[in-house]
Amino acid sequence: MSAFYELAERAIRLKDEGRKIIRLDIGQTNRPVAPEALEKAEAVMKKGRSDYGPAAGLEELRAAIAEREGCETGNVAVGPGSKHLLFAVLSLLAKRGDAVLVPSPHWPAYHLMGRHLGLKMDVESTSFGRGWQMDGHGFDGQKALILCNPNNPTSTVQAPDVIEELAKKAARAGAAVIIDEAYRGLAFKKIESAEGAIRVRSFSKEFNMEGWRLGYAVGPKEVIARMTRFNQFTITCVPDFVQAAGLACLAHEERILEENLKAWKRRAALAGRILKKGGFEFVEPRSGIYIFARHPKVPDSAKLAGALLDEGIAVAAGHDFGRPEFIRICPNLDEEELAKALEKVCEVANRHGASAGRNLL
Repeated sequence: MSAFYELAERAIRLKDEGRKIIRLDIGQTNRPVAPEALEKAEAVMKKGRSDYGPAAGLEELRAAIAEREGCETGNVAVGPGSKHLLFAVLSLLAKRGDAVLVPSPHWPAYHLMGRHLGLKMDVESTSFGRGWQMDGHGFDGQKALILCNPNNPTSTVQAPDVIEELAKKAARAGAAVIIDEAYRGLAFKKIESAEGAIRVRSFSKEFNMEGWRLGYAVGPKEVIARMTRFNQFTITCVPDFVQAAGLACLAHEERILEENLKAWKRRAALAGRILKKGGFEFVEPRSGIYIFARHPKVPDSAKLAGALLDEGIAVAAGHDFGRPEFIRICPNLDEEELAKALEKVCEVANRHGASAGRNLL
């Protein structure tokens, strides 16, 4: 298990033991599910049936997704969250020993998926000073590029010309472009779809449905057909009531995303002010739901994470994201509780510095 997931499990154990742990380490929105989604899910469950559904997803949901994405239903496959879909894409497009290009900072699950599949994950570092942009990077025999946009953990957004140039380089190299768009609906400015890419989106963060496990992939029909077959022998199908809830979310998308965006902008602004005052530095978020920050007194974020957990606050150390001097914070609390928690983060960072607490790694 990675240190990132080990910390999450340890925080859960401490809570089970009766400790109050403020969870700033995981991407939990702490926002309500839309009432329309709950009503639709309940209506389906009250029918008292549990039939198997189509492996690609309910036709009504795929049609709504196709309208949202400007494609045909044959370009859409539904799955139980983006993790499953990303794993499916990697397993279908790359074979054991192939290389996959991963810009860093990056979500730790990419490495774990690649390791399980026997892939070589080629990490390509991006620069804090250049706003974590992947400009000037190219391919050297990699089978695919997996890019998170908006990025987890930095909440930055790749410039359109960077995405366009990467797509051109990938086409010349014969490499697939896989874009993880789990946070796209929470970008502070609209992001256009990248042509030719296989894109994976999630209902978890955009629609506050983390535990429901619903996402979808958009791509060429031949890839989607293979993903559908992957679903057939793995998950069979996503439960109908979950898909019904997702369909309701799409029907009310404008209102839901507007409300969520307002909340994340407020949270990011408050967190940014407190962290800057406490000596942290970071690239300004261009999306919900994270801030990826470093402190000059903390070269090893695992020590800070250990000290903070002792104080009842969980943050994610940056090691598994590719930057050991950074911490990832999800500012997912109401304003009063968030302010208190982040003031404590700043206090611990300044008081203890590099020698604080136990190193969790």
